[in-house]
Formats: sequence, structure tokens, C-alpha cells
Amino acid sequence: MSKLSLSDELTTARLLAEGIKNRADSVAKVGLTADKAAEIEALVSKLTTLDNQQEELKAQLKEKTAELDGVQQTLRSTVAETRKLVKIAVDKAGWVAFGISDKQ
Repeated sequence: MSKLSLSDELTTARLLAEGIKNRADSVAKVGLTADKAAEIEALVSKLTTLDNQQEELKAQLKEKTAELDGVQQTLRSTVAETRKLVKIAVDKAGWVAFGISDKQ
């Protein structure tokens, strides 16, 4: 069996619940009742809610990742520029105090 997308799985489950309700007389003999349809519908509803929440979190994560990347790039540029200035102002022997281990 191929793996269904979430959307397809939800659609299949909704159709199944509808079928149980619409053909109750046919499926009652195997124990499928409106309760089973309601259970499926409740699971579909919960899964839809969770999926929406997950999508919101993914969007927030994407935004935070972009923000983090921007700040990290700013830090890199600032550190590189500051290192150059320290190298100009301080002789090589003093660079270690600034965390600079370069030889030049």
C-alpha cells in the first residue's frame, strides 16, 4: 500500500465516516455504527487542528531561522571588522588577549 498524503488520508477518513452514516443499515451487521463514524470524525478534526498548529510552528521556525541567520551574519561581519582593527591597534604579541591566534 502506498503512503497517502495527510490530505488524502483525511479525505478517505471523512468519506468512510460519511459512508458509515449513510449506509448504516448495511454496516450495522458488522458492528459499525454512528459511534464509529463520530469517532473517526473526531480523530479527523483533531488531526486537522494539530496539522494546522504544526504548519503555524513551521512558519514561525522559518521566520526565526531567517532572523537567526541574519544576526549570525551581522556578528560575523562585526567580529571580522573588529579583529582587523585590533590587529592594527595592538602588536602581534597582544592579539591572544583578544582571542586572535592568527600569525599575520
